[in-house]
Amino acid sequence: MTSKPNFLKPTNLESPGAVPFWEGLQAGKFLAPRCGQCGELFFPPRSHCPECLGDSLSWEELSGKGFLYSWTELFFAQPEFDTPFFLGLIDLAEGIGRIAARISAKTAEELHIGMSVRIRISKPVDGLALYYAEPSRPES
Repeated sequence: MTSKPNFLKPTNLESPGAVPFWEGLQAGKFLAPRCGQCGELFFPPRSHCPECLGDSLSWEELSGKGFLYSWTELFFAQPEFDTPFFLGLIDLAEGIGRIAARISAKTAEELHIGMSVRIRISKPVDGLALYYAEPSRPES
């Protein structure tokens, strides 16, 4: 058993463009902003639409489904982490962005480019929710 936290506190928890995202994670929802001016749904969250620069945003829950675009196994990391662990780039199923996420796989043999993953939410400490990717079977 380790005493390491195995996470870093995000630096944008109080950023106005990201607060609803972090609040959504705390409520168990993976959210993305939609522009009220042009209708663009985008990720990662930011204060203005990347398409039209509008700032009238609403928030929608995403499916949490995605596909593994790329991954790496980290053997060296900041002291807060147990190593090795897997970090991946995930294409969201909605086609609106690519995210970096820790992957909950135990071995490299479990991972392959293009595989289905699900975004899951963990609460490592009170008041903080984070997301990670979990390998999943494709739906039939």
